[in-house]
Amino acid sequence: MMIKVSQLQPGFQIHEQKDNGEVDRYEVVEVAPVGRKFQVTFRSLLGVESAVYPADAYLNASC
Repeated sequence: MMIKVSQLQPGFQIHEQKDNGEVDRYEVVEVAPVGRKFQVTFRSLLGVESAVYPADAYLNASC
């Protein structure tokens, strides 16, 4: 399901469909407001990374 970045919570799972059909999965570790955007920290098999999104952006996520 598509969830607004501003509504994400730690523990949510993000699913990213690749062009080759594979699906990468990331666990949300932290969501923090940064002005009018949100910094989302993810954990995957490759480690921990962060990205900044507009508050009204949507990601494919599940609880």
